[in-house]
Amino acid sequence: MFDYKINKNIDKKLYLQVYESIKKDILTRKIVANTKLPPIRKIASDLKLNPSTIVKAYNLLEEEKLVYKKLGSGSYVAYLDDEMNDSEDYNDLKINERLNSGQINIENNINFASATPSANLFPVEDFKSVLIKVLDRDGGDAFTYQQTQGYYPLRKCISEKLKEDCIATNPEKIQIVSGAQQAIDLISRILLNEKDTVVVEEPTYSGAIASFNNRNTNIKSFPIQKDGIDLSEFEKFLNKNNIKLFYTMPTFQNPTGILWSEEKKQKLLELSYKYDFYILEDDCLSELYYDKIKLKSLKSMDKNGKIIYIKSYSKIFMPGLRLGFIILPEDLFNPFVSFKYSSDISSPGLNQRAFEMYLKEGYWDKHIEKMRVLYKKRFEKMYNKIKEIKEFEIFEVPMGGLYFWIKINDNFENLFLKASKRGVSILPGKVFSPEGNIKNFYRLSFADADEQKIEKGMNIIKSIIQDDKNLDLYPIL
Repeated sequence: MFDYKINKNIDKKLYLQVYESIKKDILTRKIVANTKLPPIRKIASDLKLNPSTIVKAYNLLEEEKLVYKKLGSGSYVAYLDDEMNDSEDYNDLKINERLNSGQINIENNINFASATPSANLFPVEDFKSVLIKVLDRDGGDAFTYQQTQGYYPLRKCISEKLKEDCIATNPEKIQIVSGAQQAIDLISRILLNEKDTVVVEEPTYSGAIASFNNRNTNIKSFPIQKDGIDLSEFEKFLNKNNIKLFYTMPTFQNPTGILWSEEKKQKLLELSYKYDFYILEDDCLSELYYDKIKLKSLKSMDKNGKIIYIKSYSKIFMPGLRLGFIILPEDLFNPFVSFKYSSDISSPGLNQRAFEMYLKEGYWDKHIEKMRVLYKKRFEKMYNKIKEIKEFEIFEVPMGGLYFWIKINDNFENLFLKASKRGVSILPGKVFSPEGNIKNFYRLSFADADEQKIEKGMNIIKSIIQDDKNLDLYPIL
């Protein structure tokens, strides 16, 4: 399909030759809309060119709107003008391109897409109080660079709080990061080389997929069940394949909201010891339980140092603060600190100092208790509205977290687009799939929608389904 022609003996820049060759294939429809272009490294290797040359060619194609990018996946051929007119879903292309590029927080009045809290839930007054105290106490020191590992009193405070979760650690083993995404990116850079195999649940967090794709890894996914993945199938795979990393969210998994069973968590740990791979445990919502249960992390069960534990404060605090931490096995710690330094030297010092005081003075516990009460009301409201739509099936009723994973038992694959037109944002299942091939599933989040908006938004979704029940629906892009 792809037959790029260049001539190094003529007086024409090589990136323009690559650009013109691909452009010709697109305009003559030799390659059609939504076809994925080869990876930059592959073309560079085939043509014996510097990858930056191919980047310039791809950027020029994107500027002319001949291709579009999907975050962590690559470049794809866009619709041509005449195809726009012939395609009944082309008017929705811009929405879909934003989705594919990772810009998933579409600005609608009712937002069931976002998993971060609305700004009116941020504890602004309490945080303002600790900020003033820190500035009065530390003055200009609050704006200096911290140790790359992080502000020591904050690490000490975190280690003490982790004891409540049966995680034995100390400040020297904790690394502060600028959010979970940075931690995943840096772990990917340390552990994963091109063509290494990393295993994920399916569906899973799209940001992790992007990080692993950026390392050109082989991503092997196993379908999520209501208590974790099928570990018998996983072990069959391990018998024939070496893997570096297994990425999981065992507590209120994103996007399904499921909890791994204790039995499966223990078995997963045993497999990591037996087959010598790391487990990357991403924990962002374990505090947000609704049934007064204390949940055990994989990290608290690990005896052999195979768990890489990430904790982010973004989802239930203030995402713009960009604060989290990671606990690493001993052999990975120094490489991680080095990569962290090269990434941003250190996470913002004022934020770290203020958050340490916020934790120490008890504001965090007060905030979490408030969020549990508030989100449980939203959870119950959305759960009851979902039950009103007989075409909806909840994959598993979650015991905490911020979202429902919904299957539609009918052909309503364009629900995302139609809801967006009517001011309601939801996320289709393909966002959470390494191959983008999950259909008839949606994630509905109540993080950014109060009870009134949940009522209104779910009624809109219900009316869309009722209006379309007897129509032939065009497929999702």
